Amino acid sequence: MNKFITFSCLIFLAVNSAFADNSLEITTLEIQKSFNIKQRFPGKILPLNYSKLAFEVAGKIDEVKVDIGDAVKFGDILAFLDPAEMRASLNQAIARYDLADQALNRFKDLKQKGFISNQELDRANSDYLIAKAQVDFYSVKLEQTKIRAPFDGFIQNRFFDSGTVTSPGIAILEIIDSTSVEVHVSVPSNVIQGLTIGEEYSFAINSESYPAKFKRFTQMSSQGSDNRLCIFEFDTFINPGSISFLQLNQTKEKRGAWVPLKSLSQGTQGLWNIYTVTKDQNNKYRVAKEIVELIYVEGNNAFISGTISNGDMVVSGGAEQVIDSEILNVN
Repeated sequence: MNKFITFSCLIFLAVNSAFADNSLEITTLEIQKSFNIKQRFPGKILPLNYSKLAFEVAGKIDEVKVDIGDAVKFGDILAFLDPAEMRASLNQAIARYDLADQALNRFKDLKQKGFISNQELDRANSDYLIAKAQVDFYSVKLEQTKIRAPFDGFIQNRFFDSGTVTSPGIAILEIIDSTSVEVHVSVPSNVIQGLTIGEEYSFAINSESYPAKFKRFTQMSSQGSDNRLCIFEFDTFINPGSISFLQLNQTKEKRGAWVPLKSLSQGTQGLWNIYTVTKDQNNKYRVAKEIVELIYVEGNNAFISGTISNGDMVVSGGAEQVIDSEILNVN
């Protein structure tokens, strides 16, 4: 933020001698070719991965091995169904497979000796392949009686306990990633144009600052606004659910100057007025009204543009005491 060069001088209103002493606060303008703006956009931190875990086959829950808040590793068994029925089916399939394997070997031997036809050998080979596929099928089904952790994480919710009869697809546990988090921020389209995918940007979280990489953004808004959802990923783990603020410092190329906000008064057609103080040929201080454009406001200060020059003296305090073209007596 540019510092204002501000001074006060004690003046009397020459147009009306009945006024008491009046003090005007004067700001000397410093023209700039650009200005910096600070913007903050709130966002919610979410786990990079989030899953509701369910069994892929029906059955009675034998055990749920974890509870809310437990840390788990990729591949850990979190819960499993009673495997008795599926194990019995697998054992039957293995027995049929062994029988088909033995039969195929005998048929191969008989074929070499010329006792059977090619068709009979093909049928034995087909029976063998079907039996093998059944073993593979029930091996997969037996594995599906278990729920394994799909990634390192924390158990967020537990919905059922042991003894519950469940169907495929019904959520048993809820798990969130414990290694990485991302933040979802709604950002105006014109601001996104100044962001670069792959670059890191600063986020404020509980008075601390953390970098996050800009990953992607949605191409359109589902709510009809000009904002887009932007996704940033943190390198460090931060508790999901926290509120963070994207902090952007951008430079805008625009000629103008900073003035106190109180020096502006509402004009017409969206423009604003300021009062400048200049010396005329008779060394008298004269007040002149200038029409300016309000570009940006930050706190109690405003960046303006218009027919202003470097070193112009602007009335920034006590402006209500002067009028356009007024001549001031300055002590």
